[in-house]
Amino acid sequence: MIGAMRTIALDYLTEKLIEKDLPPDNESWYQGLRKNSPGKLFPYLVEDSGKITMVYILEKCGDDLVHLTVQDIIDNADHSTYGCTPDKLPFMRPTGPQSPQVGPVIKRSYDRTKGGGPSEKILVTTMKYFSEIAQEDKPWSLYFQEILNVLYCTKIKIPNGDIINWRESGYVNMLACAVDKIGPQSGTVFLTVRDSKGRLPGENALYVDYLLTEKLAGERYATLQAPAKEKETCCLCNTRDVAIFPNALKGAGINLNNVDRAGAFPGIDTLHAWKKYALCGSCADLLYIYKFHVLKKAGPKKDRQPFGARIAGDSALIIPSFIPGLPAESRLEVIVEAKGYIENIPTDVEFDEDRILDLLKDKETILNLIIIWADVGQEIGNVTGMITNVLPSRLKELSEINGKSLDWKHPLFPKVKLQQGLVNFAPDLSLRALRPLFHRPGGKKAEGANKSRQLFQVKRQIAACVYLQNQIPLERFWEEVLTTARWYWLNAIEQKDGYKGLLYEGLSKKGPFLTAAGWIRHLNWWLYYFKRVGVMEMGKEHFEPNMDELKKYFGPESGINTTDKAFAFMLGVLYGKLLEVQAARKVNVSANALSWLKRLTLRGKDLPELYIKVREKLLAYGTEKNEEVRKLITEIGRVGLKLGDNIKLNDIQTNYYLLLGQSMTVEILPVKEKNKE
Repeated sequence: MIGAMRTIALDYLTEKLIEKDLPPDNESWYQGLRKNSPGKLFPYLVEDSGKITMVYILEKCGDDLVHLTVQDIIDNADHSTYGCTPDKLPFMRPTGPQSPQVGPVIKRSYDRTKGGGPSEKILVTTMKYFSEIAQEDKPWSLYFQEILNVLYCTKIKIPNGDIINWRESGYVNMLACAVDKIGPQSGTVFLTVRDSKGRLPGENALYVDYLLTEKLAGERYATLQAPAKEKETCCLCNTRDVAIFPNALKGAGINLNNVDRAGAFPGIDTLHAWKKYALCGSCADLLYIYKFHVLKKAGPKKDRQPFGARIAGDSALIIPSFIPGLPAESRLEVIVEAKGYIENIPTDVEFDEDRILDLLKDKETILNLIIIWADVGQEIGNVTGMITNVLPSRLKELSEINGKSLDWKHPLFPKVKLQQGLVNFAPDLSLRALRPLFHRPGGKKAEGANKSRQLFQVKRQIAACVYLQNQIPLERFWEEVLTTARWYWLNAIEQKDGYKGLLYEGLSKKGPFLTAAGWIRHLNWWLYYFKRVGVMEMGKEHFEPNMDELKKYFGPESGINTTDKAFAFMLGVLYGKLLEVQAARKVNVSANALSWLKRLTLRGKDLPELYIKVREKLLAYGTEKNEEVRKLITEIGRVGLKLGDNIKLNDIQTNYYLLLGQSMTVEILPVKEKNKE
């Protein structure tokens, strides 16, 4: 996975820095870039300077005189030899709000009340910091001394032509004078210093080396507890005799395995962490580029995550792994299309970002896909799940089944299809339907149940099984189904006329909405889907009733393959009729028949007693005068005689088929027109 991230970042960097004629070996090109033109690489290793378009430059123009001039920042490679391009102004944010500036590229801000910033206090510590570096025996010490020679001058010529002696004017140093004399600005600008040869910081190899070696690798990828290790082998690129960094992954913004502090590795002494996780600076920099540039949010509102999707209803990251040996140009097509897909989305319609898998499945250069569930913010962290080796061929197979599923017809399938927004049961490669399939109704009361770690794990297990064509772990699957069903039952008990949700799919003037009946019918559809995609066993036999009117409700789509399940399903239909009759008679359904389900804890052995209670009530209400009701009772009685009291259903099977039967009551036993209110 880390190797795949590195490859994507390298291809991205190649595409950004080379306009045409991509090198056949971009690995060699990258190492040459690091050695010969590190200034071009640096803008990709620090934070984006944003929309800063202007720079103020301090340049020595006499024995004790410095000229402050202003230039536009030109984001154009054609002007790289003489213009002020972003790569000549490599900016690094200080380590803290009161920390000294990292180098002579300073963000100058302005506030109407406070004036220009950074503050004098910060600029004093900055000069002290520059002086300390100049006195060290480091390759870049001479560069900082040159900068100090400029800043120690006492006179400064500001853009309007005035010459100011900053000491006599009461400023603490030249930087403070320049920050003040820049004056009011509508936005942030840069303040920088040219060296003795008139070069900007990004043009001086010593300064770039300082940034790459001392600040980036030294501070970002190593810690005091787990320092860099010299002359070792990189775990990722296998380069030998290089410095490797134990905090490379986290320093690059990739916090996997819940490594939540620098240098912390489970089961390994901190000082020996490099042996397992350490990477060279070259690889660490590419991973940084992957996190902060490849995954940089895009789209019209800059709020869409490239290679991001909601898989199984939760935010995930898709990482393509390419066939080895391909040229960069072949791989780049995937990166360009994925980012272009985000950039070109329409702003006036709901955007389906989860269709990224549909785009990737057809790319012949991809060997497989890796899916990780993680938060992508300042870092890729809080990793809660992962699927590896998802084959494009499997995604194509699933896509074909999804297309064919649009023609599946069966009376038990939902008539009111919910396929918009968060309540979207439509089949797709992202398996978004797993969210509403296991979502528990109840608002704030159900928040804890909906955020259950066990629920997240089950949804991701299901996704893994679908993508890898493995059997779904049925015990955990059905436990979560029953938990969801109990929340629907509780919702029906607590709401006025809540019983209606158990009998009717939701449809109003405002459009469709989800009810318990709609949920159970969508669940039945998805159970059939799981069988068709090979992750649940498709029964070879199915129950067939004698009653002609019932026959269309059975078959392989129903999952009713035993007489026990048939008994529970038909009893559910009859029980639903009782709920309907009691409501018509103004009986408190929640306190009466609805309570008989005992919070959906019934088992097969409890069904004969439930059948007797339902029959007694229907007789009392005279409902059995209805011919369809009598036919159903006859069918239930025939099956019941075969079973006796030996109904072998657990609580999950019992309540699933009872609820499924209830959801079909109004179709199997429709209310006569003259009896409708």
